[in-house]
Amino acid sequence: MAAILIELLAVLIIVCSLHILVSGFELTISPVEIVAWAVGGLFAVFGSRFLVNKIAESWTGGPGRHKRGPAAEGLDRLRKGDLRGGELLLRRCLERHPADTETLRGLAEIAFRRDDFEQYLHYTSRMLGQPDELRRSDRVALCHRQADVCLERLNDPQRAVEALARLEVDYPGTTDALRARQRIERILSTSTTKADRDV
Repeated sequence: MAAILIELLAVLIIVCSLHILVSGFELTISPVEIVAWAVGGLFAVFGSRFLVNKIAESWTGGPGRHKRGPAAEGLDRLRKGDLRGGELLLRRCLERHPADTETLRGLAEIAFRRDDFEQYLHYTSRMLGQPDELRRSDRVALCHRQADVCLERLNDPQRAVEALARLEVDYPGTTDALRARQRIERILSTSTTKADRDV
């Protein structure tokens, strides 16, 4: 509130100074003119502040980038290496916000660090089940990471194929779908070759 009053006072001083310079010292300024100029000046100040904020948002990646969501404290603990504290906060957050993508991402990261890959796949699948919450590039990367976990950690090529097949369904005819199809074919040929060797 104090900042607004200071801005109003500054606008009034500037308006009076400009009016005196334009009109000369001989003319008197009515209170109505002062109020009108002050209101116009305030609109100019707040309008310019709004435009500056919008420009800054576009340069920094959009609105909400610096806002702290419900999972922020748990994610902060996770970044500092406090898995237990981070997990506790993220689980509480998940109870209140079951569809929060950042909460699911944090819990998936904790599961991955603990080598609980089934839980990792559970959380990431929940993230992928909300198509509007992730950018396309994030969805594509997450499907490939799921496939990596299935192949390298769980030795389950069938689930890797299922993770990649989601990209063919979600983005048919795109380069992402083509790359997923190529990777699926490599996985299938590798698993067939391995099965033939085992027989």
